[in-house]
Amino acid sequence: MPRFILQAALCLAFLWAKQTQAAAKPNILFIAVDDLNDWVGCLGGHPQAKTPNMDKLAKRGILFEQAYCAAPLCSPSRTAIMTGLSPSNTGIYGNLNWFRDLPQYKDWVTLPQYFRQHGYLAWGGGKLYHQAHGKFSDAGAWDHVYSTRTGAVPPPKSNRYKHGLRPKFESNPILARLIDWGPTDHPIEANPDWKTADGAAKFLQRDHDKPFFLGCGIYLPHLPWYAPKKFFDLHPLEDIELPPYKADDFEDIPATGKRMGERHIKHIRKSGKWKEAVQACLAADSFADACVGHVLNALKKSPHRDNTIVVLWGDHGYDVGEKKFAKSALWEQTTRTPLIIHVPEKLGGNTKAKTCKRPVSLLDLYPTLIELCGLPKNPRIDGRSIAPLIRNPKAAWPYPAVITHSPHWVGPNHAVRSEHFHYIHYGKGGEELYEVAKDPHQWHNLANDPAHATTKAQLKQWLPKKNAPHFRADKQ
Repeated sequence: MPRFILQAALCLAFLWAKQTQAAAKPNILFIAVDDLNDWVGCLGGHPQAKTPNMDKLAKRGILFEQAYCAAPLCSPSRTAIMTGLSPSNTGIYGNLNWFRDLPQYKDWVTLPQYFRQHGYLAWGGGKLYHQAHGKFSDAGAWDHVYSTRTGAVPPPKSNRYKHGLRPKFESNPILARLIDWGPTDHPIEANPDWKTADGAAKFLQRDHDKPFFLGCGIYLPHLPWYAPKKFFDLHPLEDIELPPYKADDFEDIPATGKRMGERHIKHIRKSGKWKEAVQACLAADSFADACVGHVLNALKKSPHRDNTIVVLWGDHGYDVGEKKFAKSALWEQTTRTPLIIHVPEKLGGNTKAKTCKRPVSLLDLYPTLIELCGLPKNPRIDGRSIAPLIRNPKAAWPYPAVITHSPHWVGPNHAVRSEHFHYIHYGKGGEELYEVAKDPHQWHNLANDPAHATTKAQLKQWLPKKNAPHFRADKQ
């Protein structure tokens, strides 16, 4: 056989082997949406939510109706997801914390790195860690970072903060800077979040000689709520329904809980701008949904559609006026988050559209994806695989979700969310207990009711036995 024919044959054999290897392992499409609460059509958190693309994904996959963050704040939540470690173990409780500043986690193998170690190509774009670029993006964890900008193009400066509320928020400089909303005239394609989605879409259109872990982080509906005008038009201001609200809601909760209740919401209510804020949040949700849809449509048209597991998650909830105007609290509004996992039928996915009512934690994603892709277990991580619930959403599940919020001024504080009860324990003293089905807005604290003493004692057993000290790299 001539030498050039032999070389060509060997080259073809090598390429075939590479393609076979890539096809043998499932791909992962890992979509994060920032500050997305349950204002998603399939979750029913707001009756006017319009999120058709996420709703379609929920019909094809498993919708976890009771999914909860590990912490109701961006950096600790995302750190827990990516490291597989709970905040009470790392001491990462706030947004000024970076886990790699701690010597014991400097070389920690994160979720995308674990997949890279096992033969995967890992691309990430947008907000997947606390930031999309710089130190808090962990750029070294990826083979390539394809997008480092986030959010929407803002309106001209003359059209910002027209609600007139910014001076009311000066005691919280970050919120004062972010708390703005309004439509823009920029085409959807000009917005950074759309460009992030488009980068993921283009990646999916290409062939790859390795299985891949593709992360796509959408920033909206994180404040500020700027979005193209057509998304505001989907939610006419005159038709907006306000979330439920109880004026004396905090009368039966401990002092720490009252402090977590954001005092700034009173300014929005009294100003008459609450409907505007709700409209803007719904518009931002719809814009984020369009970005998600762009990625999912690309997957549908790609050669990877039958070999790609899709995971869509929000990093925590967000309260738009029920108890506060922010995250950073342990109630349902700030801790519940969307979680949808779709495993294609060819990979053994459940062929019937189902929802799962078992409580799960985003901390469980690391071990879950390892199991779904047939990779070796990582014995160093926390959490537990929810793969059994993906196969059978009604399977027995005795585990609650544990949520931690320990700001530097008080702690440790935790919530334990079982299927029927939501328990909160404050480190400075005090408890809250709510029976979810009877009290979905958490207006009636049952913690001191003797009739629920046994339930409370059972839930307390799940509280972390140890809590790492609050780590702040800026104080080192």
